[in-house]
Amino acid sequence: MSMALPPFAAWRLIGALDGFEVVYPEPGRLRGHATAVDLEASACTNTLPVHRLALRTGDAVVASAVYVQALDVAVRRLDQTYRRLDDHRFDYTSEGDFHAILTYDAAGFVIDYPGIAVRFA
Repeated sequence: MSMALPPFAAWRLIGALDGFEVVYPEPGRLRGHATAVDLEASACTNTLPVHRLALRTGDAVVASAVYVQALDVAVRRLDQTYRRLDDHRFDYTSEGDFHAILTYDAAGFVIDYPGIAVRFA
């Protein structure tokens, strides 16, 4: 599977399904300024915007992502808000009233995403 944003074009997700190449979504559906990718039920992809944004405590920003749903591989744009609470915690919200407090280690990797993942040392 690969994702690409050709110059002056729309995001595309290309994968293989039973030997045939499939392109999701229809061309042009994700036009916009998505700056991240988010894989449903994955804590890893929440590391990317936190590294890129470098927020100070109390700051918040809306980050648009190309969101890939886990079960049906549907792709859509998802606006997400990250608000830095302290050195290791972010208040994360996204469309549909989703909310979680994410905890990161000193390197900026997610170590606790309630209901999704917890890192064990």
